[in-house]
Amino acid sequence: MSQLPSHRPTPKNQFSFSRLKSFDQCPFKYRLRYLKGLKEAFRSIESYLGNTVHDVLEWMYEERRNGASPDETAIVERFDEGWREDWPEDLAIVRIDDGPDTYFRVGREMLKIFVSDVFDKDRSETLALEERYSTPLSDRIVFTGFADRVGRTTKGKLFVIDYKTSKRAGDSTEFSEGLQAPLYAACALEKYKEDSALAGYHYLRLGISNWHQVDQARARQLLERFKNLAEAALDTTEFPAKPGILCAWCGFNHICTFAEVPEAFSGGRKLAQENMGEFSTP
Repeated sequence: MSQLPSHRPTPKNQFSFSRLKSFDQCPFKYRLRYLKGLKEAFRSIESYLGNTVHDVLEWMYEERRNGASPDETAIVERFDEGWREDWPEDLAIVRIDDGPDTYFRVGREMLKIFVSDVFDKDRSETLALEERYSTPLSDRIVFTGFADRVGRTTKGKLFVIDYKTSKRAGDSTEFSEGLQAPLYAACALEKYKEDSALAGYHYLRLGISNWHQVDQARARQLLERFKNLAEAALDTTEFPAKPGILCAWCGFNHICTFAEVPEAFSGGRKLAQENMGEFSTP
């Protein structure tokens, strides 16, 4: 049996929110992806949709920062081009009854709503797009991440916002809204020498934004909490699988004997099996 393709393992001490969330969701997947450095056998069309929409949002605000004013027609055209430009061979439609046009239409509609409800009315200043943070939390842990957009409101308030293409809004739990954007805000406070900032999530499908206040005391709490969670992951020696509905979107589900993949959500597993054959479990 052949082995899964690999890339370099993530440096042991570098922890992103995504890495820590992966550990929380399924330690076995975490081990394969971050410790063994194995590449997932497929990408879901949901992640492709999210990346394409994020690329357009970044372009929109960069254009505005450069003095241009892209309208809805130009923005939708930009999405259309990005959607068709780099269609990956490993792209999987997990829900087998869906088709790519379903997601294409969803992406266009999300952007149209965002343009009319947010972008055309937005007078805030953009300070940075896809701003990278690398913050040492101890001699063992470095927090890393990219904030979608950092800016200031018309009243000068610093904010960090993360754009979501998920079907549902998050809640206050750590691996929903509790950590990601607030951690970016904590890093932004240090970079921009501010006492407080807003950490936001905008849910593009729903057309709503949720905001959290982060001051210096809260920033210290967040970074300490992240450090403790990361150190627990770093010190673990057991990596059990946590089977559930998310297995269908896991690019290792064709080699995991514990994966639970209903037939209606088997598009990823079937693509992996067709393209890559039978693999030995690392």
